Amino acid sequence: MHDLDGKLPLPNEYLLLSGGARQGTVDLNPRALGCYALGTDYDADYTLLVPVLQARGCPVTLDMRRCLPGHAWLPVAPFGPEACHRWADCCRKHVDDAYLAPGLVSAWFSQALAAVASQAAPHPGGPAVERVTPHGGLMTLLLSHGRRRALYDVVPVVAFQGWPAVAGDWLGRGHFWDGKLREEDVAGGFYLLPAQGPGWCEATGPGEASGLAWRLAFSRSELHLKKVVPPPLLQAYWAARAALSGAWGGQAGPYHLWTWVLWACDRLPARYLGGEENTAHCLLGLLDDMAAGLATGSCPNYFLPGCNRLQGVSEPDLALAVAAVRGDPVGHLRQAVERAKMASKLGRGLDMGPPAEE
Repeated sequence: MHDLDGKLPLPNEYLLLSGGARQGTVDLNPRALGCYALGTDYDADYTLLVPVLQARGCPVTLDMRRCLPGHAWLPVAPFGPEACHRWADCCRKHVDDAYLAPGLVSAWFSQALAAVASQAAPHPGGPAVERVTPHGGLMTLLLSHGRRRALYDVVPVVAFQGWPAVAGDWLGRGHFWDGKLREEDVAGGFYLLPAQGPGWCEATGPGEASGLAWRLAFSRSELHLKKVVPPPLLQAYWAARAALSGAWGGQAGPYHLWTWVLWACDRLPARYLGGEENTAHCLLGLLDDMAAGLATGSCPNYFLPGCNRLQGVSEPDLALAVAAVRGDPVGHLRQAVERAKMASKLGRGLDMGPPAEE
């Protein structure tokens, strides 16, 4: 893609996560992601974060004054005159400053990736591009290699080293990962995502300034945190996600469930969460946390507690599904296993185990 118009930085650093965006790997609105079924449409899924700008060494100050919590405007001037020129067609002016517009970046990214995919000639024995589809702030690629099919959700992001000042208070508090992870790993970097849903078009300025808000995301931090989540709680998370697989599709999705997992780790004793005999209790507790959050419209971002990811969101159907699973967890888990077997019979297989990021 860099050879297409020279916009992408060289060298670049990508982050590949096992599991597509619909599995909660990134904080995106599930409603905008489309429907794909494991076993029917693909056999393995991944999320690839592609930095369109690297803020390494750039003194960038995010403008958060005109945004909902957890969002920011991104000025392009700190990236230098060359970057301003390259990205001029994806910027919008507000007063005297130019800001990178996530909607315009996503539109460019979709067109560029589709053009590259259409020109890519399959190598003998290599994967072939079956389909390229835009979904809000990302592109979904379906690749085939023999009988195997892989889905890649490719997300354009802005990559930062270090830690945002807005999350500084969170970093100074006590957490479940203290003593297990180095702070430089947890707080080594963050991203801006062009996410649809809350934060996509909010602005208080004139019409030309709308659509400038990016969403802060901490995918690299979460990659490290997942390594120290107690296994019984992690198993409860996978079980709840599988049991509720048919209920996602609104504005709340598996990423919200993952957020409640992280809060549970901070709130409950590690000895309790780490006991294998407590796996079932962890599942029930996680469902209770989710039910309470849906009822009150509250799901604070783990890294930015002032950002409520369920602000103004109503999910009555999902709440009913959570209550149904809570009332008969064994029966719903049996149904999830049956769905896995059905996917396997389709010749593709369903991975019910933990996603392993790379």
